[in-house]
Amino acid sequence: KVMLLYANGDSHTAPWSYVDIIGEELASQFVNQAQGGCSNAGIIRRTREYIKHTIPDLVIIGWSTWEREEWEYKNQYYNVNSSGHDQLPDKLQKQYKQWVTRQTEKTLNKKSKYWHTEIYKLHQVLERESIPHVFFNCMYNFFNARYHYPWNNCYIGPYENDLSYYHWLKAQGATADEWYHYKTDGHRMWAKRVINYIKENKIL
Repeated sequence: KVMLLYANGDSHTAPWSYVDIIGEELASQFVNQAQGGCSNAGIIRRTREYIKHTIPDLVIIGWSTWEREEWEYKNQYYNVNSSGHDQLPDKLQKQYKQWVTRQTEKTLNKKSKYWHTEIYKLHQVLERESIPHVFFNCMYNFFNARYHYPWNNCYIGPYENDLSYYHWLKAQGATADEWYHYKTDGHRMWAKRVINYIKENKIL
């Protein structure tokens, strides 16, 4: 049987990344829809669209930072975050400038709470479809989560900052660039970590 791996996320997951290493070891075919600068809205939207027509044997998602958003304008999707954006049309430039000034610690906490629930909804969809999956946070954990959802071992350290991709690799001594992106050694370490997690928790 051909094993199909589906991956999604932001620049940490976009090709070439740890996904290629996992794909070579576990799957005979892999699809990686991760995009640099992507928001969690975009990750969820593309993942839901993909599983409408194709059921993968394994889904791996590295979640982006909570403040990022996806804006739709004239049937086009644009990723925005506090430090920049996709090339926005002129009509959205003013809106973006206003949006940046409104981003505070309070809004970040609110968005963390929102994505906590939205990501759990996707987890439930994948469970209903019996699609094995592994989630993890790329940069940081959910903030001040009063309630811990029952992820059924499908999420690596959702509530522990030290278990996020960036911080875990930093603790292992992997080298990152100024944009927090790891080099080949980091991607190899993370691939090994995810593969071990899949085996230990009998995800497949």
